[in-house]
Amino acid sequence: MSSFVRMLFAATLALLLVAPAGAVQPRGSAAWTTDGWVNLSGELRAGPGPRYDVTGTIEEGVRVRVDRCAARWCQVRTATARGWLSLDNLSFGQAPDGLLAGPKFPTQRGGGVVCFYSGEGFSGVSFCAKSGRVIPDLALVGYDNEISSVEINGAASAVVCRDRGFRSYCEVVDVSKGRLDGLLSNGISSIRVY
Repeated sequence: MSSFVRMLFAATLALLLVAPAGAVQPRGSAAWTTDGWVNLSGELRAGPGPRYDVTGTIEEGVRVRVDRCAARWCQVRTATARGWLSLDNLSFGQAPDGLLAGPKFPTQRGGGVVCFYSGEGFSGVSFCAKSGRVIPDLALVGYDNEISSVEINGAASAVVCRDRGFRSYCEVVDVSKGRLDGLLSNGISSIRVY
């Protein structure tokens, strides 16, 4: 067997071994094929928004496949239903999270804003979230593994986690951090602002 054929065989084998793991994680709006759960019963729509016609309903606790997402809506399917569902009705993880799901950490409450930055020292691309904002999967809003610093304004705080759905390593951020710790720097996939 020539060295070229051996290299081609090895590359193909490596691709086949890596592809299933890569398919679980979303990689942009055109490549969604990840599992999700319906946290709140809702109407399925013909397109990504409430202005589209209702095509059916879906019940709480149902496991769905997420094909792709727009800003606040995801196209989902089951064996019997297909349509667009509000992102607020979905969770991404190994089980349904429910309406009050999430990490149970002592956090400040009192309102305020938390700003998340792509660069250290509060630099780079940023977005801010008011108290009460929950983003269980930052990939859906384009910020997965992109946060390097966090600025706290007012009496707010945030729980930040390495994995979607508030899984894996989580930490409470209640004071501004110009540089996140090693486990979290460019490694945050879900946030909850208090």
